[in-house]
Parts: sequence; structure tokens; C-alpha cells
Amino acid sequence: MDKRLSQDRQMVGMNMEFPKLRPIEAFPVETSGKQAICIKDPLNYSKNTLVGPPHVFDIISHFDGSHSILDIQSKYSQQYGNLLFSDNITKIIKELDKNLFLENNRSRTFIKKIKDDFKNSPVRKAIHAGTAYENDNARLRSQIDKFFTSADGPGKPSLQNNSDRLRGIIAPHIDIRHGGPCFAWAYKEIAETSNAEIFIIFGIAHTDTNNLFALTTKSFETPFGIIETDIEFMQSFQKQFKFDYFEDEFVHKNEHSIEFQLMFLQYLYYNKKDFKILPILCSSFDFVEGNNGDPKQIPQFENFISSLKETIEKSKKKICLIASVDLAHVGLRFGDREAPDETFLKKLEQEDLGLLKHVGNLDAKMFYDCIQDVNNKRRICGYPAIYAMLNVIRAKEAKLLKYSQDYDQNTGSTVSFASMAFY
Repeated sequence: MDKRLSQDRQMVGMNMEFPKLRPIEAFPVETSGKQAICIKDPLNYSKNTLVGPPHVFDIISHFDGSHSILDIQSKYSQQYGNLLFSDNITKIIKELDKNLFLENNRSRTFIKKIKDDFKNSPVRKAIHAGTAYENDNARLRSQIDKFFTSADGPGKPSLQNNSDRLRGIIAPHIDIRHGGPCFAWAYKEIAETSNAEIFIIFGIAHTDTNNLFALTTKSFETPFGIIETDIEFMQSFQKQFKFDYFEDEFVHKNEHSIEFQLMFLQYLYYNKKDFKILPILCSSFDFVEGNNGDPKQIPQFENFISSLKETIEKSKKKICLIASVDLAHVGLRFGDREAPDETFLKKLEQEDLGLLKHVGNLDAKMFYDCIQDVNNKRRICGYPAIYAMLNVIRAKEAKLLKYSQDYDQNTGSTVSFASMAFY
């Protein structure tokens, strides 16, 4: 081994012979008219996104801790018929290591510090401020103003609220730059038909968890200020727990599905009304076995939902439920072989609206069964939150407020989403 290569390997600070990737998200993109692969950290420990040609992704796909550099060279040669020099692999490893994409002591030390800092902080910071939305109070207010008044928006909410018939909403959790008007339809309904003091928010954990639900007692920060979690309500809720729903608390740190709802709540009530929240992240039901096609048969689910319903019934405060969800995820980014065309998107809309009819009928079982009957082929990430809310909410009717699709030409992919109100 030459001296320069040996030094490079020492700089990386890991066992170079068997490189191992941390969990990553990879999807195709087009850059400068050429196909490429984008990789990012789904857990957001690394804030960076790396883009490279497909053959580089083929190389790192073997970074599983069991393939040596020689193994990777051999596989590359078999696939492409060309030699792959070890120093080229070393450069790739160094770049991945610099961006914390590798499983090694450096990334483990970094992640431990992040987790410790989060654990010791009483406040969950506004992680996505400045990227997904404006990080300045005035600019954020102006940004949200435009969502209400845009051509797709519902118009400015009335300053007069003479009703308290709203029991809950469904709102998107897509990047608000792409779905802002759809958010606005749901929050106009809150402004005009709710006097809630507590908002129970069912978000989605976009990463693996040990439990079906993840709770936190931390306050949440946005550019509009601090929102408190209702500790009194949480303590009453906790008394009935048979499982540790705080075990996965850390997933709240980078999760956007609750954060995006809070900005709209604060926008509505800024300097007008105090409110508190109960932040809940829902995990997928897919990993749970033995539920016989019914999440209600899962002890964890049954305990959580029954405990929440009882706590709501005992509470003397006015409560509104929020399900923060997106619907279908289709196209190249999500593993489909083709980008969706206009015909496909029209069919997708019909399927989504058909599914939302079951939600509007407050039929949780039919909603869940329709998704499972097709093995969730459209990758509806928000269904656990909708299903959980339908099992808690006391509503008599519901209506669809807005349905939207967001097509990303760069990735050849579409996400669908909607707003609904429950009375």
C-alpha cells in the first residue's frame, strides 16, 4: 500500500477495508440533463445532500460492512468491465465520512452528542426554519398570508368566530412551499369554527421506531415563539400507560410533520389566544405482526387510544384534533419504474378521493382495509395518523376542503395531499 493511500485511510478514522453506510435515502434526479443519484440522511443527522452518477451509487451500495475494498473492486469490474482503483474508493469513503454517512466512531460520537443535547433541552428547536419556511417572524407571516390569499387558497380567515363545532382537521405535512394553500384551507376552518384550548396533533414518524407512538413533554419553538405542551394533560394521560411511549422521544427532534402545523396555529392566534398542544408521532403499523388485519388488536395501539380517549373525556378543556398527513407517494423517487403521466395522476386523484370518502364517513376500518388490500401500493405515509384520529374523534360529519398534487419534475415524482374538517 502506498504511503499516500495509507495516510488517507488514517484520516478517515475507521476500518477502511470494510466500509459501512448508515441508513440513507437514495433517489434518481436529473442534473445538467444527465441522470444522477441523490443521497440524503433520512434521520437528518447529516444536513447535506450528495449527488453523483449512477455508477458511484452502485459502488456505495456494497458499503455494507461485509464487502472489502477488493470485493467492491471485483464486483465493479464484473459489472462495468473496467478497473476501479482503490484510491478512487478511498475518495468516495472520505466524502461519505465527511458528511456523516458512514457507520463509524466519528458518526456515532456525533450522533450521541446530538441525542444528549436534545434530551437535556426543554425545548424542541425549529429545525426546518430557514429551509422549508422563512425563519423571520415578519417574513413568515407574509409567507403564510399569501397561502390564504393565493388563487388556490381559501381567502383570509374571518376575525369573527361564533362557532365551536369543529372537532378536528386533516392537514398536509408536505413542505409548505409546495402545499401552503392546502394547509390554509384547514386552518381557516380552525380560525372560524374552533375555540380549542388544546390541539392534539397526530404527526408521522418518518423513521423507524420501537413503538407505535412517540411522545414528548418538550415545548416547541417556531419563529413565532414557544408553544407549550400541556403537561397537566400529559400527566393524566401517562397514568394509564402500559408501554413506554417516551422511548422514541428523539424522533421528534427532526420530524417536520408537527412543526409545520404549529406555524399555522401560531399565525392564527398570535397575540390573541393562548393554547397548548399534545404532540404525538405515529409510526407505521406495517412492522407489527399478528394483528389479524386490525390495528385495534395490537395491545400497544389499544392501550394508547383508550388512554387518550379517557383523558379527553375527563379533561375540562376544549380540544381539537389534527392529523398531519400526506397521501400518495409515487414516481421514480419512491421506487417506481416510471414517472407518473397525466393519465396516471388523474387515476391517482380518483383513488385518493375514493379513499377519503371512507374518512369522510368516519369509517376507520374501511379506510384501513382499502389501503391494506392493495399493500399500500401508493405509499400513503399518513394513514397511521388518520386511522388513530378516527378512533379517537367524536364527530358526526366531515367534509373535504381541498385536494392537491405536487409534481416534482427533477425527480419524476408526485405527492398527493388534502385538507378535511370534522364536526
